[in-house]
Amino acid sequence: MKNNKIKLTFAALLLLFFITGKLVIGHYGHVFLDVNGGFLSILQVNSYYGDRGVFITDDKYIVSPANETSTDYEYNELISFNEFLKENNVGLLYVNKPTKYNDDTFFYDNFGYDSYCNRNADKFLKRINDAGIDYIDLRDNMRLENISCEDLFYRTDHHWTVKAGLWASNKIADKLNADYGYSIDTSLLDIENFSVNEWENCWLGEQGALLSESYVGLDDYTELKPNYDTSFIFEPDTKKSKTDTFDYFINEDVYQSTGRGPSWHYSYRRYGTVNNKIESGNILLLCDSYDNVVAPFLALGVHRVEPIVLRDCEEDFDLKKYILENDFDTVVISYAEFMIGAHDDESNANYKMFTFE
Repeated sequence: MKNNKIKLTFAALLLLFFITGKLVIGHYGHVFLDVNGGFLSILQVNSYYGDRGVFITDDKYIVSPANETSTDYEYNELISFNEFLKENNVGLLYVNKPTKYNDDTFFYDNFGYDSYCNRNADKFLKRINDAGIDYIDLRDNMRLENISCEDLFYRTDHHWTVKAGLWASNKIADKLNADYGYSIDTSLLDIENFSVNEWENCWLGEQGALLSESYVGLDDYTELKPNYDTSFIFEPDTKKSKTDTFDYFINEDVYQSTGRGPSWHYSYRRYGTVNNKIESGNILLLCDSYDNVVAPFLALGVHRVEPIVLRDCEEDFDLKKYILENDFDTVVISYAEFMIGAHDDESNANYKMFTFE
């Protein structure tokens, strides 16, 4: 009985300390965040930082919720955009990239909180399918191949892994070959044709940085590089164009940071490229930050890949004019599920992602 009282008293003191620590984090920075994290981990608190949009499972897998949306804005914009592309003989492929859970009941079962991320995607994909717009739902590929979200995503970051990006580029290439007249050599994307460099417990993801290393630990990381000859012109439409190998996609200086530091996900960079070894294929990739590890691999099998993130474009950027001026044969819209509904909130960083006009 005495030991139980000591444990309860200790837990109460820890709870008081991390509540106090949360209030003063803004003044004392990461020190209190790390101390809080250690206490939260001991007490197995999973939703203390829910107000920051992050929830933690018992095995320190960090997830975020999404609000319900009608999908009307996204649907109407995509229908109009597709009409423009058809009028100009440009193909359109929509790629639905998963979030860190493929069933919204996961969120309620773990945290007693509703998330609509997958239901929003289901509704949207059904609507565009009924309108005759072609798409890939990578959740279907995951189910067919018995791949879990934990197999594709970092624990402490909302992005997926480098291997997941290579896997997704394979699925996109297969679809382009089957239905869009491409002849991509998909053996170029076989993981057996890549060198693999691995690090363990080496970096803290963007979600984890909101919580602390002491709370959720560090993530592992894998880097992939093709073990065959490559040659690209990077950013071919700018004065800074450069000819180099695939290695130029990767900024390995990022790996010098350990724990809290630059996100290792961004060591892979999105560049517009011309592949000097491939003669066909001109793709505009409307994408998000997941595609830092998709665009480089897709570029291995296509003559030109031009990635654009609409939220980063200047206000006067004319997407339709850009498409016509650059003679793209296909537009691939590659979006993570939580982009659907972002336009409901003007303060959302992804507010412009479905604005194609």
